[in-house]
Amino acid sequence: MRRRDFLRVSLAGAGLAACATGAARRDEAPRAPGRLPPSSLPQRPLGHTGVTLPILGLGGFHLGGCADEAAARALLETALQEGVRFLDNAESYQDGRAESWMGAGLAALGVRDEVFLMTKTFKPDGRSGESARRDLDGSLARLRTDRLDLWQLHSIQSPEDVDRACAPGGALEYILSQKAAGVVRFTGVTGHVNPAAHLRALSWWDRGLRFDVMQMPINPIDAHQLSFQRQVLPECRARGIGVLAMKTSASGALLKEGVSTIDENLRYVWGLAVDVAVVGMESPEQVRANASTARQARPMDETEREALLQRIAPRSDLALEWYKKA
Repeated sequence: MRRRDFLRVSLAGAGLAACATGAARRDEAPRAPGRLPPSSLPQRPLGHTGVTLPILGLGGFHLGGCADEAAARALLETALQEGVRFLDNAESYQDGRAESWMGAGLAALGVRDEVFLMTKTFKPDGRSGESARRDLDGSLARLRTDRLDLWQLHSIQSPEDVDRACAPGGALEYILSQKAAGVVRFTGVTGHVNPAAHLRALSWWDRGLRFDVMQMPINPIDAHQLSFQRQVLPECRARGIGVLAMKTSASGALLKEGVSTIDENLRYVWGLAVDVAVVGMESPEQVRANASTARQARPMDETEREALLQRIAPRSDLALEWYKKA
């Protein structure tokens, strides 16, 4: 039996129990082909959108970095089996390959309506509405869909960059227009360079450019330097803006340098007011391990978080978060 056919049968017939172990229930009634079972992962509301999502999301950049399309399909299938429903992507990832592979996988499995599909537009040299329009056309074609659940202004670099995108005729204006047109359900802004860019975007939100979600790097070392957790997260929560955490292990640096473990990083993030942790996972084994952490591990409480922060404080160094710039 081919992998694609096996996934359809297993997802349709077995299901995942909504319990801590996530064990499959063999006596569940058969499901229609192509329909995903209820997620076994804990869920949280996405800001004030009215949508509730599992707390673990699949990062699109790493999917696009797989050895080939078959490996990308295996990664996607495993994520769906483990209860992941939030799928991250961007038109800039591998020049569109990540979107193409994800779109092909969703189409083959027939589960587009069962996932929360997000992608982004990234043109920092112009940030124009016209460039955003071209990106949207390309993303929809590669993802094999006629709509997005979330479309985001990607990788804001500075307050000045944000001002270009938010000016009349800019990318954010076009993004919001596509929500009004029904092509996009929700809108957002992402970035990992400096909290000042996010704070400038929030100032535009206050002036009426009301996006729904913000994505930012949140991990234990972030709390010590140019901190999105301390500067931006509370402002989002005060406005009811959904929060997506990315770079939960500082692009792997915290693991490589032995600063903290993946379980510590995820439990730390899930102990904060974060709705979904978008995690770059490179193999089915990593997906299963992180999903197990989400199902079984208790989010860190304040005492545990402070103990971790104190332990790693001497390791604080912006070299660990190379993507940040003062």
